[in-house]
Amino acid sequence: MAGALEGVRILDLTWGVAGPIGVLLLAEQGADVIKVEPPDGGPFRQTTGCYVWNRSRRSVTINLQDAEGIELFLKLLETADVLVESFRPGVMQKLGLGYDALEPRFPRLIYCSVPGYPSNSRHAGRPGYDALVQARSGEQYEQPGHRPGPVFLHTPQPSMATMYLVSIGIVAALRARELTGEGQHVETSLYQGVLGYTTQIWQYSENSTPQSRSMMQKTHPLSIHQASIYECDDGEWIHAAATSGMTPKKSPQEILGLPPAPSLREMATISPEERARREEETRAAYKKCKRDELVEQFHENLLGAEAIIPPEEMYAHPQLVANGMVAEVDDPELGPTTQIGIPFTLTRTPGEVKGPQPLLGQHNSEVFGELGVTDAQLEGLKAKGAI
Repeated sequence: MAGALEGVRILDLTWGVAGPIGVLLLAEQGADVIKVEPPDGGPFRQTTGCYVWNRSRRSVTINLQDAEGIELFLKLLETADVLVESFRPGVMQKLGLGYDALEPRFPRLIYCSVPGYPSNSRHAGRPGYDALVQARSGEQYEQPGHRPGPVFLHTPQPSMATMYLVSIGIVAALRARELTGEGQHVETSLYQGVLGYTTQIWQYSENSTPQSRSMMQKTHPLSIHQASIYECDDGEWIHAAATSGMTPKKSPQEILGLPPAPSLREMATISPEERARREEETRAAYKKCKRDELVEQFHENLLGAEAIIPPEEMYAHPQLVANGMVAEVDDPELGPTTQIGIPFTLTRTPGEVKGPQPLLGQHNSEVFGELGVTDAQLEGLKAKGAI
């Protein structure tokens, strides 16, 4: 069965994280995505993540600084519904490929831009590196860590948020085109993306008490969430959050064979030494238990707990396998790989992983041949540096 976006062609000029993954979500719902790359592939093609982010599309090479390359790109654009680019504001305009230049010739084109900062802001030209956007958006200050003050976020939250805005913006514009017959310029940015995360966090920080804030601390000082992680027998670990939203049949202490936990009122009167003794006793009890058996006992008694597993075990997790979230992809450079599959499903038009990251320019003959360009012409363009 055809994917939901069958018949939609996207030209992908993005690099980094947000653009490629945002387009990937559309590629695996049926869109025909053509990755337009410079003849040398650019500096990020061999980045490990790109082997996943750039899968399910075809690759052509075009030198957009060459007149014949531009001419070939415009010919390809005649077949496209969507163009997605993530250059700094002004780069596409200098190439003569800005939205204002293309819109008269391609009035149905949906043109999506993904800069670091909004193009109409006074700092639009600043470097759009994810970590710098983290810093400028207040995200690093909101993250508790190993010391007071700002902490670098290992997860690229601006990019991760923006990838969804890329796909949502494009789909919304495609829907609007069905109604109006006209394309439009869609723009989001890493800065706008990260703000989608932080609005609720800032509200929480502003109005919360020191006690409730301390519950969310990651490592400084030790929070209730960090204190819920225990080592079990054989060096395995469990996150025993205890609460599940249901009335438990037994307490964690009953399951572990420990004395009842003190009430909140009693906890206020316990000395630091007594608290440390109780914590040591609890950790010793967990260490005697088989983790998987303990998780089952917690669940049977309506308590929250899960095994903490290393990332490589995730791909064998029954839940991921049952949901089709594990994909085996044979990469032409890496060989067989195990990757995360498609993160959402449509019952009537299911998505599909359509293949690995293509080799650089792998589909030059195929794609340009569809435009009527002969192999001899392609050789000539290659000799001139246009492709």
